[in-house]
Amino acid sequence: MATIKDVAARAEVSITLVSRYLNGVKGVGNASAARIQAAIDELGYRPNELARSLVLQKTNTIGVVVDTLSSTFMFPLFEGLESGALEFNPDNRYNIIYCSANGREEQKRRHIRFLTQGRVDGLLIYGSCVEDDRLIASLAESGFPFALIENDPPGIDVNKIVIDNAGGAREAVQWLVRKGCRRIFHMGGNDALKITCDRRFGYFAAMEEAGLEPVVIRPEGFRQVQEVVLTKQRLFEAGYQEMKKLLEAGDLPDGIFFASDVLAFGAIQALNEAGKSVPEDLQVVGFDDENPWEFNSRLSRIPTLRQPLRQAGYLGMKSLIQSLAHPQDPKSRIVLKTELIEPLLP
Repeated sequence: MATIKDVAARAEVSITLVSRYLNGVKGVGNASAARIQAAIDELGYRPNELARSLVLQKTNTIGVVVDTLSSTFMFPLFEGLESGALEFNPDNRYNIIYCSANGREEQKRRHIRFLTQGRVDGLLIYGSCVEDDRLIASLAESGFPFALIENDPPGIDVNKIVIDNAGGAREAVQWLVRKGCRRIFHMGGNDALKITCDRRFGYFAAMEEAGLEPVVIRPEGFRQVQEVVLTKQRLFEAGYQEMKKLLEAGDLPDGIFFASDVLAFGAIQALNEAGKSVPEDLQVVGFDDENPWEFNSRLSRIPTLRQPLRQAGYLGMKSLIQSLAHPQDPKSRIVLKTELIEPLLP
């Protein structure tokens, strides 16, 4: 295997000059650079990246920590991250490492500790777990470069990309009001997530604006739940069971805003089994723009709030790369709007 000494000998320059060329340091003439690159190509030399990172105190790597890597819901986020890395990292200076915490705080803490011990130059953290605030505050105190997507802890001066969940919830309720609904319930999601609180807040605000009485359904299995990542099947089952309770009590509203589409799919399954349908017997709006067909091929798409996850990933990666290049620049907080999607009638 060729060494830097072999390259220097073949190019007839000093080892120091080869090192300066490899590390992008000024002071290497065009002729010398051409001979060094020719020697590298001829010898098939590959620099020791670990040694370079120790010398330069840079790894040319960005770490991305998320709660789950397996959900199809996350794919647009990953597309945005990769797109942002490609556009704002045209020379491929940065590699990307993805870590999944599987919704566990200690696992997330372990990933962050591992990555920040000289293995990455900066971190992107996605998620809105309530328990993350302590971890994020500790990371901020360390001075390690990072950015947040979908979390906005107060007093933390880092780049943040935030999705307007409360605004989306308000738009959902306003849509139901325009459809003539006056008795509008809200079925909430996982209380371990801040987005659940944000969507509930938006619901209350819109109901107050409309002069309507709010009614919140909190699925029994989600109260004081500790898991951040709930399986889609568990969400579906929660929506199904809560709708069965409403049907048994004869207490159907004329509209429901669901904190997630999957909750709505479960509820609609229960409605269909009872001989009722959407929107004839009940207007619904969901959140997240999920596909119903993986649960039941007879379910149809519903009005929903689509999150700009691809844009969030793109801007998150952009903000981190720019911050690594210019660490003294002021940090930004970007709020992205959701989009109300009304499915086309068959």
